[in-house]
Amino acid sequence: MKATGVVRRIDDLGRIVIPKEIRRSLRIREGDSLEIYADGTDSIILKKYSPVESVNTFVTQLVDAIHTSSKKEVIVTDNEKVIAAAGGFRKDIIGKKIDLRLDEKIQRRTTQLFARNDNLEVTENLIIKSAAVLKPIVVYGDVIGSVIVVGEDEIADIEKVMADSAATFISKYLEA
Repeated sequence: MKATGVVRRIDDLGRIVIPKEIRRSLRIREGDSLEIYADGTDSIILKKYSPVESVNTFVTQLVDAIHTSSKKEVIVTDNEKVIAAAGGFRKDIIGKKIDLRLDEKIQRRTTQLFARNDNLEVTENLIIKSAAVLKPIVVYGDVIGSVIVVGEDEIADIEKVMADSAATFISKYLEA
């Protein structure tokens, strides 16, 4: 564990302030949920909670089914990392932190289309150069991740429908 050199006192209600530098580097925003647990010694661990990651098996099966039926590459992210992927890059990117520019695109809350050579940066080592569609996953009004469907030369209506359907299905699953 990396020491920060910052010491905070617990107030009379048991609260503690997470330093701004740590919140910024870990992309912790107001309203984010944190998982709290002890590691068995004298440490308390705070971990960003990802509702998308909590249904990892379901999401993995969903992207596998989309890829199997359409032969399209599919990526599902939360607001921090890649949760599931199907296609040629599958083993390389799952669990990797998403690029800050992708996070900004996700937070726009709109379906976005990327033409061939628009260079959609997903992770540090993955730039999608093919056409792609990005659909944010919104649960109870909060953006919690995205679905990316990769096309070839341009995005057709079928890729838009796949991204929209997958994002909507994940949203409804998490709201149930």
